[in-house]
This record gives sequence, C-alpha cells and structure tokens, in this order.
Amino acid sequence: MPLLAVCLKHLRKLIVILPAALILASCSSPPPEPSPQPQPTEKPEEGQTITLITPDAGNIDSTKASKYQIQTRLTDFHLFSESEGLAWGVTKNALRLYLTRDNGKTWTNISPASAVQFSSNPVYGRDIFFTDSDNGWIIRQTFAMMETIVLRTRDGGKSWKISPLSQGSSISSAYFSSPFKGWLMATWGTEESRESKALYMTDDGGATWKTIMQNDQYSPNSPHPALPVVGIAGGVVFRDGVTGLIPLNRSKNPKLYRTVDGGSSWREVKALPASSAFNNYDNVTLGKPEFFSPATGWIPVVGTRKNPAGKVYNGYFTSNGGIDWKWAEFNLGLRTGDNEDVPPTFLNSNDGWIINGNVLYRTTNQGKDWKALPDSTVLISKLSEYPEIVKLQFISKDVGWLLIERSKDKRSILLQTTNGGINWRVM
Repeated sequence: MPLLAVCLKHLRKLIVILPAALILASCSSPPPEPSPQPQPTEKPEEGQTITLITPDAGNIDSTKASKYQIQTRLTDFHLFSESEGLAWGVTKNALRLYLTRDNGKTWTNISPASAVQFSSNPVYGRDIFFTDSDNGWIIRQTFAMMETIVLRTRDGGKSWKISPLSQGSSISSAYFSSPFKGWLMATWGTEESRESKALYMTDDGGATWKTIMQNDQYSPNSPHPALPVVGIAGGVVFRDGVTGLIPLNRSKNPKLYRTVDGGSSWREVKALPASSAFNNYDNVTLGKPEFFSPATGWIPVVGTRKNPAGKVYNGYFTSNGGIDWKWAEFNLGLRTGDNEDVPPTFLNSNDGWIINGNVLYRTTNQGKDWKALPDSTVLISKLSEYPEIVKLQFISKDVGWLLIERSKDKRSILLQTTNGGINWRVM
C-alpha cells in the first residue's frame, strides 16, 4: 500500500477515537471543587510586645543568645524579686507562660504543652502558684470532658509533670508553704451563702494529693471540726506548714477561720473585731489574707453599697501571726467604675499603694493617710489607652508592676516602676 494511503487510513482512525476518548474523560473526571467560603476570624489578642530568648540560654542577656519578639495578651503576673517575675495569658485555649530574670528585658517561654487546654485565664493564688522562680504549680480546672489536673515544675518551667486530681468540684484557692507542701481548696454546691468545701494536701510537691478536710457532715464539736457549710470560702493561706487562715463570707457577717494542725481542724477566730462601719454597707467581704512575715499580715475588707453604687476598702492587720487583728480605716472614699474591684496593695504592715483614676496614691502608715505621687506622663498616657486595671503589685519599696488592659479589644500592657511609683515604663 502506498505510504500516503497508509497515513490517511491512520488519520481517519484517530479522528474517530479522539472524540470518544474526550467524552469518556468528561464523564469520569471528578467535579470541580467549590471555592472556599470565607471563615469568621477570631479577633487577635494583641498587647504586650516582649523579647523572648531560647530556654537553653538560661534567660541571661547575651549577644550570643537567640532572641525574637512576639506580641501577646497578658492577663496576670506575679513578682518573685526586683528582677524576677512571671506573666501569662491564654491564646486559643493554650496557656502562654513567660519568666523573666532580668527585669523584663528578656523572657523565656516556660509554657506547658499546648495539648493541655484551658477554658479560661488562670488567676494567681487559684490556678497558679510559685514558691520561687523554680518551683511552681498550675491547676487546670475541670471543663468539658477533661478532669482537673495539677502540673508541676521544679526547674523553672523547663519541664512539667502532670498529676490527676480526682474530684469534680472547682478549685477556689491554692497555696504552697514550701516546694513540697501545699493545699488546694475545692468548693461545690454553692448557693447564696452556703457551699460544700474540701481541702486537699500534698507533701511530695504535688505528685499525690489526699483529702484532709471535708464538711459534708459538719460537726463543730468534733475533735477535728471542719469548715462550716455556711459561708463562701475566700482564699486559703498558710503562714507555715501547720498554721493557716481562710475567710468565710456571708452578707454583712464575714468570719475568719484558723487551723494549727495543717488544715485538718478549723476554728473561728474570735479576736476578729467587727467594725461599726459594716452597718453602712449592703455586703462585706474579706479578701484573701496575706502574710508579710511569720508574724505580720493583713486582710483586705471590701464594703459594697448599692445606693450610691460602689465599694469601700479597709483592712485588718495582725502582728502576732493571725491570733489577734486590728481594724484599719483607710479613708479612701467610695470607689466606682471599671476599677472598683481593685483593692490597695501592701508591701508590709505600713507601706501600700492604690490607683484612683490616673493618680497613684501611697501610704506609709497603714492606710491612715494617702499621699498622691507626682504625675507620671507614661502612667497617665497608658491609662488613657488601657483604662482597666488588672493588677498592681510591689515587691519592694521601689519596684512594682502594673498590668492594665482594654478588655473589649483583648489588649493589655505591662508597666514597671523602680522608684516607688513616681516614674513608669512599658516593659
């Protein structure tokens, strides 16, 4: 057959086969994927810009240390010394915990694994507690199908271990008197001024816990009387390994209870003087006690009014380890607005600070007199941007931290003073 005829024959076959192949291909190909729909985005949590260094650098400023900056929203902090402190917040249910050892110049990320989820921002003294910059505990409260767990570190957050806490109630307070001995107060069935209470204790640093007090069957005549059901538990605090205090709040009649056997037995402190000022309030609440030393300490007292609405702050002070208490009138007037829930902070039995508006006041005589400190342009400027006070803490007469925020925008900023509150800087 001539070559031209052969080529024409094959061309006719190709013309017949090609359309059939195209038809078959159009039937067997998957349909085109739909265009992705825009997803709602969560408002970013902006705020503090901090410089992080790698954990193996030991948080020591060095030109050789790897450094990078991040922006994060902080919701609480705690100071250990003039140069050491913690700050943290929760982003997408993961706790972001940072430690500084150089006055906030650099920070180390000491967060536990992001697989450990948190439903809310931890609060110091309830969900987080550190005895020093190396030994700390984090309580992840029960939520959804997850049980309460206790995370613990003994190396400043380089590693964390987890212990279960088999109970379905809420942990309302945490306190450790040493790296080994600590307590957790659990409460449940809260209604009006009543709630069930249980106290858990560890003497191995949080690896194991045992129940040492539960008040479902409260008997004041028992050799080991538990805390009564009546009264909402405030924060528990221990002066040492055996002596502890806890307020129980109910209407205008708060009570203070004390233990001298490590938490097994609790008895009311009869030496807590009632003030005639209580009659001027609709409700009176004792805050968490705080010891400045084995002998000295104080308890914030909050009087709430409905008309006019606001809060008045005063305090109780002790000089003999919580056996006797003295009433102190602060004469601060009625606090109103967004920051009415922020009490004064005290460094010792005499020195304290409070912010009213954009002015910082200081007392050196247990709250009898308060002196307005000179205006700080930085403090005034930042409070205009972030008007909500989260926390104020002084670790010495010179050094203090202030966390302020604009909660509706999920933004916060951390400030520091090194001269007693006269000048401030953004950390």
